[in-house]
Amino acid sequence: MNHKMTCWVPLLIASVWLSSRMSTLEGRHVSNNFHPLVSNDDSEGTRWAVLVAGSNGFGNYRHQADICHAYQIMKNGGLKDENIIVFMSDDIANNEENPRPGVIINHPNGSDVYKGVPKDYTGNYTSAENLYAVISGNQSAITGGSGKMLNSGPNDTIFIYYADHGGPGIIGMPVGDFVVANDFIDVLKSKHAANAYKKMVIYLEACESGSMFEGILPENINIYVTTASNANESSWGCYCPGDPTYPPPPEFQTCLGDSYSVLWMEDSDKNDRTKETLQQQYETVREKTLDWEAKGSHVMQYGNKNFTDDFLVTYIGATGVSTSTNAYPSSATPTKFVDQRDALLHYLSHKFKNAPEGSKERMEAQKGLIEEIAQREHVDNSVKAIADHLFGEEYRASVISSVRPSGQPLVDDWDCFKNYIKIYESYCGALSTYGRKYTRAIANICNAGVSQEKMVVASSLACP
Repeated sequence: MNHKMTCWVPLLIASVWLSSRMSTLEGRHVSNNFHPLVSNDDSEGTRWAVLVAGSNGFGNYRHQADICHAYQIMKNGGLKDENIIVFMSDDIANNEENPRPGVIINHPNGSDVYKGVPKDYTGNYTSAENLYAVISGNQSAITGGSGKMLNSGPNDTIFIYYADHGGPGIIGMPVGDFVVANDFIDVLKSKHAANAYKKMVIYLEACESGSMFEGILPENINIYVTTASNANESSWGCYCPGDPTYPPPPEFQTCLGDSYSVLWMEDSDKNDRTKETLQQQYETVREKTLDWEAKGSHVMQYGNKNFTDDFLVTYIGATGVSTSTNAYPSSATPTKFVDQRDALLHYLSHKFKNAPEGSKERMEAQKGLIEEIAQREHVDNSVKAIADHLFGEEYRASVISSVRPSGQPLVDDWDCFKNYIKIYESYCGALSTYGRKYTRAIANICNAGVSQEKMVVASSLACP
């Protein structure tokens, strides 16, 4: 095989992976019909916001871009910096790969959304433990960072927005352990028990994000949630290279945003938030995120839906001057979404294809492609092997992909779930962005009553 053929092998392999995963979504206009409602702006309380980008690395550019855009919405809406708490790795804006140093955009024609964003918890301080402590208002449990926390009271509203990769029952953080669904819900319950808010709204962007709340979020603690996907499906990146309608500027090889996220934020940018309700925004974002002809995701609602007629201003402030975009028509929607789990592969493929022959960038992209594909094959094979050891090849598929009925939590024993993830990772390596989809298999192993001893043996045999 000559040198040129060798260089193109990774791209060919990656193309095969991507071709089965890409999806095309045609934009459609969704009208915003505002209906006169009694004012419900709880102006006597303070509006708080916690914004969390759960990833790092330039290939995950879109998550920090989402969070920075959200900050600009809150800031322009009248929230004070002292009441906006930001978690982000902060390794994107000045990354050597960023073609616009010091600038982050969330739209192909967007302006800078990075300027002015508070650096509350960055780098090694972006952990699940710090997130729990910040939400709880537990100053003594916070490590590093600005020390800002949700010091909220009984008349205050709280808006939490998270964007990153997830898996059944988990969402990621840039460093340390996953945020596990039951731990997160316990933090929210404690916040409610402390009478530390009036109402809370959570927007969550991640694969299988519905599994963070399905069957475990109480409806009586004044928390309303929307998620980018249900408990069983991926969410999607957008404004990605290769989008025939709205690709990023040609110097970018990575996706600029996530579909659910940019849809709720661009909707918030262009509409009057003193007249648009939570329910109206949900309906707009739900319809645009889901494509009946191809494959989108099902935006979901959880928790207390009795206050979805509240106006957006109650939580994210009034409409200010947009700092993101509005250059495209209001009906504009990206026409090609990329599965969140394939976004890194997509990024590496485009980086490889567009780098000059023989360049350092091309060699690094080739190496990254080979490593990513090998890692995917490893996790696929290891999980299959564990299922075979525990249940036999005949039941492998059921163990890996069986989904519980709607309304039931992912797993009955969350301690088993967390413990068996650690057992798997101790023998087979950390669950990558791609590998996180297999936490459903681990939940099913727990639900089947497999002992810890058997899980250890199966993992050691699968990954000797």
